[in-house]
Amino acid sequence: MKKSRLFAFSLGIITFLMLSLTGFAQIKVSGVIQDAKNSTPLQGASVSVKNGKANAITNQDGKFEITVPNGKGALVVSFIGYQTQDISVNGRTEINIALQPATTGLDEVVVIGYGTQKRATVSGAIADVKLDKLSSRSLGNVSEALQGKVPGVIVTNEGGDPTSSPRVNIRGLGGINGENPLYVVDGSIYSGGPINPNEIESISVLKDAAASIYGARASGGVIIITTKKGKTGDATITLDAKYGQQSVWKKLQPLNAKEYADVMSLAADNAGKPRLDAFDATKNPDGQITRTNWMDDIFRTGTINDYNAGITGGNEKSNYYMSFGYRDNEGILLNTNSKRYNFRINSNHQLKPWLKFGENLQFTSTNGNGANTTSAYTGAILTAIFYPPSVPVYNADGSFSGLPAQFAGAYGDVINPVAYLKRLDSKSPKNNLFINPYLEVKLMKDVSFRSNLAITKAFSSNKSFDSRVLEIGKIFDFNRLSQSSDNFTELLSEQTLTYNKQLGEHHLNVLGGYSFQQSEWDGFSVFAQNFDNEADANRYFQNARDIYQPYSYKSKNLLISYLGRINYDYKSKYLLTLIGRRDGTSLVAKQNRFANYGSVSGGWLISRENFMKNVNWLSNLKLRSSYGILGNLGSLPVNAVNVPLVSTSVYMGQDPSLIYGYAENALSNPNIKWAKSYQTNFGLDLGLFKNRISLVADYFVKSTKDMLLQLPPTSTNGVEGGKWENVGEARDKGIELGLNYNSNSQSEFQYSIGATLTKVTNKLISLKEGINVIPTTGINIRSTLTPLIIQTGQPLYSYNVIQTAGLFKSQQEIDNYKGKNGNLIQPNAKPGDLKFVDANGDGVISNDDRVIVGSAYPGLTYGFSFNASYKNFDLNLFAQGVHGNKLFNGLKYMGLQASVSGQNYNMLKGILNAWSPTNVNSDIPRVSWSDPNGNFSNTSDWFIEDGSYLRIKNITLGYTLPQSGIKKVGINSIRVYVTGNNLLTFTKYSGFDPEVGMNNYGIDIGLYPQARSVFFGASVNF
Repeated sequence: MKKSRLFAFSLGIITFLMLSLTGFAQIKVSGVIQDAKNSTPLQGASVSVKNGKANAITNQDGKFEITVPNGKGALVVSFIGYQTQDISVNGRTEINIALQPATTGLDEVVVIGYGTQKRATVSGAIADVKLDKLSSRSLGNVSEALQGKVPGVIVTNEGGDPTSSPRVNIRGLGGINGENPLYVVDGSIYSGGPINPNEIESISVLKDAAASIYGARASGGVIIITTKKGKTGDATITLDAKYGQQSVWKKLQPLNAKEYADVMSLAADNAGKPRLDAFDATKNPDGQITRTNWMDDIFRTGTINDYNAGITGGNEKSNYYMSFGYRDNEGILLNTNSKRYNFRINSNHQLKPWLKFGENLQFTSTNGNGANTTSAYTGAILTAIFYPPSVPVYNADGSFSGLPAQFAGAYGDVINPVAYLKRLDSKSPKNNLFINPYLEVKLMKDVSFRSNLAITKAFSSNKSFDSRVLEIGKIFDFNRLSQSSDNFTELLSEQTLTYNKQLGEHHLNVLGGYSFQQSEWDGFSVFAQNFDNEADANRYFQNARDIYQPYSYKSKNLLISYLGRINYDYKSKYLLTLIGRRDGTSLVAKQNRFANYGSVSGGWLISRENFMKNVNWLSNLKLRSSYGILGNLGSLPVNAVNVPLVSTSVYMGQDPSLIYGYAENALSNPNIKWAKSYQTNFGLDLGLFKNRISLVADYFVKSTKDMLLQLPPTSTNGVEGGKWENVGEARDKGIELGLNYNSNSQSEFQYSIGATLTKVTNKLISLKEGINVIPTTGINIRSTLTPLIIQTGQPLYSYNVIQTAGLFKSQQEIDNYKGKNGNLIQPNAKPGDLKFVDANGDGVISNDDRVIVGSAYPGLTYGFSFNASYKNFDLNLFAQGVHGNKLFNGLKYMGLQASVSGQNYNMLKGILNAWSPTNVNSDIPRVSWSDPNGNFSNTSDWFIEDGSYLRIKNITLGYTLPQSGIKKVGINSIRVYVTGNNLLTFTKYSGFDPEVGMNNYGIDIGLYPQARSVFFGASVNF
């Protein structure tokens, strides 16, 4: 008995000691789980001990507390819609975790237009945009967030002017007039103002025939934006503030005063003409003194202030999201700027178990002051090259200086570039209101109805004042006030019915709907001249001596649509989608008013077949294909079918008198049809090693038929504008690749790598019978160089130029360059002149020798991103570039010849390397006032350069403060960061910036360059 008691007592002691030791080994771990994108706490996230029993759920502040045995194990953290993470404890008692959205999961839901679909069952080419640390960047337009991020989506900044927006092309140009993507925001077709990138939750892009659900406007692809929504829990406030400075990353330098004078004297000598007194040091010593570097004076260090605030909260039945944003961008050119205000309220309410109501409301206000940098005569940057460096910016009395009166004629008709920029007074405020209420009704278990209404109101105006320019040089002895007002109203009503049913292993989703859209524009413009006093307070019409007749307009169009879609899958591995849409518009005549669109797509999820079950390394393998017909209604202007009459006047009669009346100013075409796009796509989705590696590959062909173009009128038509006609077919085809790797490591160091690549070619297949070439002479440089051509069998807007073969180094080379008849091909050439290729072999250099040598549209575009985090640090790197495009460097014409159109402007320093008897290996023609060989007057490939570039677009380094130091004051998280934009650019292009853009067809005459910027910011969540 005693032994039993002793044994029991001993056993109790041992048990107690073991339990005590076990207790001592256990530790409590606490922390906060947040969304990695916006640092908001995640309520309801699951935290468990790996291979253990302990688990916890985060509260409304994202906080958790869990006991971990031995203090060594790992935590498994999961939340719906986010990537599951394994976190090693390593004795830590506080662990804060940022969950990444589950972007690679096959169960992820993607927006497909008028609904959603599981990623696994999508058979179309639908891409998700990786919004890496988007809130850390300061973006003027949401389009900038797409650049380099999505295969097939080519975004080109049209210069760095703060008032400009990037150009977006999805899968090529889409025809002669191009095509713009359709934007859909929170389920509604969107025509409102710029969206604050900080408000965006996700972006997806419909690139192929899946976009046919939007019919007549979908040929350019569809960009679907989902803004942030409310979340269940107490109100959470997010504040984000960033301040940055920006400057030009590259400046081309003009000659100083002495160099300018020396080159002009050399040019006179080489032309056999007398030197000008202005450049003679004995006659004009003042002209040899450099007083101003105009390039340095027009550029400045600009600032950007970007502030955003958001509030979210709600309960099981109602939630809300509200945000405010302000961005002030001070451009790198003097007196250029832009401002943007954004306000948004999103909410939804579950009124009944079967009834849900919601609304999305947005207000935006923008304004700015831009500069003209595209004119070959008065472009702000070009003028800074031209203007004499011996002239100061200001006179002694503070007024702007002009050319010295005694020698003014020698310097050309130039304007003071600083004066031009500081006199800029052009304000264009625009206010946009977008109201989008919607109602969702669950009619029965598998049937739901959605009624969507969107109202867009836009009020814009412009007030511009052009001051007199009386400084000696290029004089404008008048002033002018221009004012206009434009109003836009759009009503969109969409009613859709959805049937969603799982029938055993068959899944069926059927959508049917009706859409009505009405758009109205009205406005006026008026101008006045000759103001005696130009003070700001006097820049109103009543102070003008000459007020001209105002102009006003009003237009309206309607679009009605019937749409349907069937999504079917069997066992989630055999996929089929059928789409049909019928659109009718008031833009065309009655007989052509309606058109049908649609598509068929299919997919095979091979990785879910039984014979693939043992292939453990393969997570996903899906083949996709689609074909469809989409519309290009956006290229058709209002009133192309029936051009309205406008007031006019003409002298008539034997004794002519002025008669007033009305007449067409362009030709009508009642037989015009919409352009259509026929699109084919073959795709592959591949996932390896639990989707740590994922690949998306697509091959596409897009043919745009019945392209719309306004042909020039004949001399007998008697009108200014020609007739809009359906003129032919163009084709874009290409390959797209998207590759991603996620480390999914259990260590504290996490990283991911992403890359995109797009190769696109376009070609003009055919034109209207009797037409082979469309004239492009209207696109020129000083009516001299005309580099573009639109010709069948060639890329759209190709360069058509005379080829060169270097410079003649000696007279013997000139004498040996003969035609078949033995005559000199370039009899007017001298050593140092360009050698032109006689392409047609007729022994004469002329425009008949032109050949096509490429275009400005890049053959290859790519992007690369790297994201990493270690403990509380995070790093994001993003690079973007293009390859295979050509640029027409008009600055060579303007800045590397001594006399432009007979004007003796200053030049770029590159002319110091021009050919001379002692510099025979130069590629810059000899300096001369005359140009008998046509070095500069011939449109040649000497002006064409490689436009390829690689740009480090963004680098962001962030640090999240430990919560232990901030939770006492009620703050959930604080993240501070520094970010740099356009830090490095690698290019061979000799101009200011290789990102010239397709709006200028790749022709660069000193376009506003991109800025390099550095920001400091902080995000606070509480």
